[in-house]
Amino acid sequence: MSKEYLIPKEKLMDQTSTMAMNDQYGIQVYGMTDTKKAKDLLPAPLELLSDEKPIFYAYIVNIRKPTFAPGYMEGGIGILAKYGELVGVYFLGLQLSGPGAMTGAFLGRESSGLPKKLCETIVVDRNDDEGHCYIERSGIRLIDVTLKMGTYNEDNFSQPQEGCSAEKPIETTGGCFLHQFNVPNVAASGLKMFYYSAPTRFRSWEKATASVKLNSSHDDRWGALPIVKVLGAGWMVSDNWVTGLDEVYNYPEKEIVPAVQALFPGRWDRSLLVNNHQ
Repeated sequence: MSKEYLIPKEKLMDQTSTMAMNDQYGIQVYGMTDTKKAKDLLPAPLELLSDEKPIFYAYIVNIRKPTFAPGYMEGGIGILAKYGELVGVYFLGLQLSGPGAMTGAFLGRESSGLPKKLCETIVVDRNDDEGHCYIERSGIRLIDVTLKMGTYNEDNFSQPQEGCSAEKPIETTGGCFLHQFNVPNVAASGLKMFYYSAPTRFRSWEKATASVKLNSSHDDRWGALPIVKVLGAGWMVSDNWVTGLDEVYNYPEKEIVPAVQALFPGRWDRSLLVNNHQ
C-alpha cells in the first residue's frame, strides 16, 4: 500500500452511487407522541404527517456490511413529517459507534446533512424471542428498548415488509428531511432543506411488542419527545441505500435562526455555545 500523502487521481472516484448500508441487523419501532410537543420540535416549514396521529420512529441496528467503511452500530429517533407532497422522517438525532462510526458520521453529515454524532455504546442484543437494544452517550441511556417477538403492541398496526424472506425480499420506499447550513450562531447562514430518498430491502422481519424509554442528557435531548404509546416494532435484517438528495427549500434569512434552534441539538454539543468548560 502506498504511503504517499497525495491520493492518486484514479482513486478519486464518485462513491455516492454505490454507498449502501447492507446487512443491517436490529430493530425498528413506531409509536405515538404528543401533537403539540412534536410540532414544537419540527423546524418550519415541516408539518406533522398527521395531527390526529403524530408518529415517532426509532431504529437501532448493527450495520454489518456498509460499502464505504468497516461495520458500525447506528440508531436514531425522529418524527414522521411532510412538506407539500413529500413524506419522510425528520430525525431529532442519530448516534453511531464502532469501527466505521467516524466515517459513517462525517460522511453522513458532510454529504447529506444527517444530524449524526458519535457515542460510547450501542447494543443490539437478541436471545431467542427476546431482545434488548439501547444507546448511551455521556453516561446517559438516551433510548432503551426491550422487545418480545411474536405480535405488535397494537392489533391494527402493520408494516409493508411483513412476510419477507431472504429468498423473497420486500423493497420499500422511504426518505427523510435533512438540513445543511454553516456552523450555527446568531449569524448562521446558507440553510437549506433536502429530501433524502432511501429505499430499504427487507430480508427478514419479525413482529415484536416493544417497551421504549427515552432520556435526555445536557447535549442530547431525546427525552423531550413524549411517548404516548408504542404501536409496534420489528426485528429485521435489511439493506438500505441512497437514491437521491434533492434540495426542496431554501430558507429566507428571517427563518434561519428559528430553524437552527431546533436543528442545533442533533449536530452539536452545548460546549460550542459556552467557554467555561473543561
